[in-house]
Amino acid sequence: MSGYVSRRLGCLAIAFGALTGAANAQTAVRLVEVPDGTLMAPWNMTVDGVKDLIVVGANGQKIGEVEEVIGTDPTTPTALVVDFEDGAGFGDRDDVAIPLDRFQMAQGGALLTSSAAEVATLPRWDD
Repeated sequence: MSGYVSRRLGCLAIAFGALTGAANAQTAVRLVEVPDGTLMAPWNMTVDGVKDLIVVGANGQKIGEVEEVIGTDPTTPTALVVDFEDGAGFGDRDDVAIPLDRFQMAQGGALLTSSAAEVATLPRWDD
């Protein structure tokens, strides 16, 4: 049950940024997996093309891989679920739900613009 509660709270944080008050904490947004054929407009790629995409850090080196694309509904991608490489500097973090606005398309993959400290505060995705 505690995993369910933490997932719901994490989903709220991803969907709306930071919690701004007690009233917001009581309304959780459930995130769902986005189907493979859905277009990710900012990148002009389908979800299927984004899955398994390499995630690179600021130095251009591989730090992980995209496992899933999730969103507020099946047609609205809002986050990528990333599995980080061992030794990439992100600790023992796998299946982390990271908002789309923290990525940029770059040569070699999706560039993560968040620091390891910021990623440490984000929820894990438990499908």
